[in-house]
Amino acid sequence: MKQIITLLGSLVLAGCVNPYAYREEQTVQASFTTKKGVEGTQQCILTAWQRVPLLTAISAQKTGRYYSVLAIPDAADVLDESGQTRVNYYSLRGALDVTNGKEKRIAGIKSCL
Repeated sequence: MKQIITLLGSLVLAGCVNPYAYREEQTVQASFTTKKGVEGTQQCILTAWQRVPLLTAISAQKTGRYYSVLAIPDAADVLDESGQTRVNYYSLRGALDVTNGKEKRIAGIKSCL
C-alpha cells in the first residue's frame, strides 16, 4: 500500500515541477562546496542517485553554467563559483517523505564531495 501511495505522490509531483523553472520556484534545501571539478561532480551525483532510484527517472543536463542532475521531485545544480564547485540541492519532498528520499539524495551528494 505504501508503494502505491508513494508512486501516486511521485506522479502528482511530476506534473507540478517544470525542471527548467525549479531554481526560481524553490529554495535551496542544502548547499555544499568541493574542490573537485564541476563535470566530475555532476557525474558522481548522477551515479550515486541512480544506485538509489526512489521510483523516479534520473537524468543529467547542462543548461548555461549549471550542470544539473534531475529526479522529480529532486534536483541538484553543480556550478563553478569563484574557482570552487558548489552543489545546490532542491527538493519538493515534504513531511510525507515515506522513502526518506531527501536524506538519501543528500547522502548521495555528500559521497561525491
